[in-house]
Amino acid sequence: LRYIFRYAQFIGTIFFCLHNKKDDETVFIRNWLKWLNVTHRFLTFTRFFWSLLESISIKTNRVQQVLHVMRLVLSIPNVAVILGYHIFRGPEIVDLVNQFLRLFRQVSDLFKPKTPGFGGRRELILILLNLVSFAHEQTYLWFTIRKGFSWRFIIDWWCDFYLVSATNIFIHINSIGYLSRGVLYSELNRYVYTNLRIQLQKLNTSGSQQKIQKVQNRLEKCISLYREIYHTSIMFYKLFVPPLFLALIYKVVLIALIGLNMAVEFYINSFVFWILLGKHVLDLFLVTASVEGAVNQFLNIGMQFGNVGDLSKFQTT
Repeated sequence: LRYIFRYAQFIGTIFFCLHNKKDDETVFIRNWLKWLNVTHRFLTFTRFFWSLLESISIKTNRVQQVLHVMRLVLSIPNVAVILGYHIFRGPEIVDLVNQFLRLFRQVSDLFKPKTPGFGGRRELILILLNLVSFAHEQTYLWFTIRKGFSWRFIIDWWCDFYLVSATNIFIHINSIGYLSRGVLYSELNRYVYTNLRIQLQKLNTSGSQQKIQKVQNRLEKCISLYREIYHTSIMFYKLFVPPLFLALIYKVVLIALIGLNMAVEFYINSFVFWILLGKHVLDLFLVTASVEGAVNQFLNIGMQFGNVGDLSKFQTT
């Protein structure tokens, strides 16, 4: 996760920094980093725009021309959205990240001793697949363009990588965001089922007021955390799902055009193009699996505790 955060900083998508203080504000905006990223993105996209226009003008294959034109047209709104988020929505994004980090601390504090980590085997596999996708974004151009390395190639590669990675980052942000939401629900559900439910079932009508009040406070804390996770998820949805829609359109069109290009040009046996196609399918799988996991954990919420409401002096919430 730390590598993914640094990677997003490296490609100019994240313009805030972490610090190690134990208060609620764990990330903060670096204004100089924000404006450096905005300037850098504008320059790299300008270079990418003109180099792609040049490539379109010398292409004789109609399918490849359409592929390049669609890639150019679809990249414009994605870059515009990224620039808009950098300039206008920075404070909202920082508040959202701080809320997620605060929720992870609060859920972890429920367990004694605390349980470090981020989910289980499923989450680890999805994060590793995200890293595989990142590695492909950095290196795919080295194998698809059969030219000697030169300064022009390095500049073109950097501009292409910077644009492609930034366009795909909304898919990765949503993947990690929904994965985080699923982990929060999963850990809170685990506490309710394995700790709170047992404590409530041990209570009886002769339970002391102090014990009943203690368990009731824990129950109210869990309900409050469920509400906070839900409201934070709504904030995340409003911020990042609209640009995800653009990124998914971009991804689906690219998959269709790459597949068409492979069929027309008889690249069926080309290992490089199969990997390129598989990478785009992998991105769609990652965001789908993350959303499915979050939804499943949300549906697993259960607050039924038998006849606990019949206890004297116990106020149901």
